[in-house]
Amino acid sequence: MFIKHLASALRHALAISAFLLAGAAAGQDYKGPITIVVGVPAGGSMDMFARTFAEKLPKLLGQPVVVDNRTGAGGQIAARYVKGAPADGSVLFFTSGHTAVTVPLILKAPGFDPATDFKPISPLATYDFAVVVHPKTQATTLKELFEYYARVPNDRSMGVPAPGSVPEFIVGSMAQLFKTDIQPVAYRGAAPLNLDLIGGQVTAAVTSIADILQYVKSGQLRVVAVTNATPLLPDAPTLSSLGFQQLAVGDFWGLWAPAGISNANAMRVNAAMQQVLAMPDVADKMRQYGQLPAPGTPDDLLKRYKSYDVAVKSLIKAVDYKPQ
Repeated sequence: MFIKHLASALRHALAISAFLLAGAAAGQDYKGPITIVVGVPAGGSMDMFARTFAEKLPKLLGQPVVVDNRTGAGGQIAARYVKGAPADGSVLFFTSGHTAVTVPLILKAPGFDPATDFKPISPLATYDFAVVVHPKTQATTLKELFEYYARVPNDRSMGVPAPGSVPEFIVGSMAQLFKTDIQPVAYRGAAPLNLDLIGGQVTAAVTSIADILQYVKSGQLRVVAVTNATPLLPDAPTLSSLGFQQLAVGDFWGLWAPAGISNANAMRVNAAMQQVLAMPDVADKMRQYGQLPAPGTPDDLLKRYKSYDVAVKSLIKAVDYKPQ
C-alpha cells in the first residue's frame, strides 16, 4: 500500500513539475525581435539609453532588440500602443514616472491604466529636479531668487519642461509658500526651455538635473536647490533642507510590458536588465547624463510606482490642479 501511495505521489509531483516547466517554456516561446517602445523623440536621454539597452540585451537574451519611438502627448501614444500589443514578450515599454504616474492623474481619459494594463519588469534609474537660474539674477540661493522676483515686478515666470508635470506643480507650490504671483511657463520639452534659459529669455526653471547638468558645469546656469540629495550635485541644498519637504519629489525610469506577459518571461527580461545595469560603462554613462542606476525586481518597480503616485497626488492637490 505504501509503495502504491508513494508511486501515486511521485506521479502527482512529476505532473506538477511538468506543468510548471511547460508554463515556463511557454513564456519563452517567442524568439523573434523584441521592440522597446519609448514615447519620446530620437536623440533625448531616454531614447539614448533605450538604444544602449537594445545594444546590450541581444547577447543576453539571444534575440534582436530594436527601439520604436512613438512620440507625443506626454507618452500617451506609446502607452496606448503597448497596452494593445501582444503579451508574449515581443514588446517592452521604457518610460518615466511622468507617463506612468502623472499623465493618468492629470487627464480625465488618458486611454491607459498602468495598474491594470502593464506589468512591471524592472526599475532602471532615478533622477531629480533642480531649481536653476540664469546668472543675471545674481541669485545663489532659493531665497535670493525670490528676492530677485520681489524687486523685478515685470518678471513673474519660471519655466518647466512640460505642462501638467511635477516641475509645474513644484513651481505652483513654491509660489504659494513664498506668497508670490509667479506662474509656471510650460515648454514642449527640455530643449526649447534650455535655449530660453541660457539666452536669458526665462529667468529660472524647475527641470530635471539630467537636462541642465552640462550647462551648470560650464557655468551658463546656476542651481540654487535640488529636490533630493544627489551625488551629481553634491553641494546643492535640497528643498527638504530648506524647509520644503513636500516638494522633495524626483522621477524614475522603468521597464514595463503588456499586462498578460508570463512571469517566466518577465523574470527572464528582468535578469538580463540587471546584468546590463551592472555593466560599468552603462552605469557610468547614466551618471554622466544625470541618471542614477536603480536595478531591482519587478516588485521594486511596483513599489516605486505606488510611492510616486502618492507623492504626485499630494502635489496636484496642493496646487488644486484639475484633470483636463
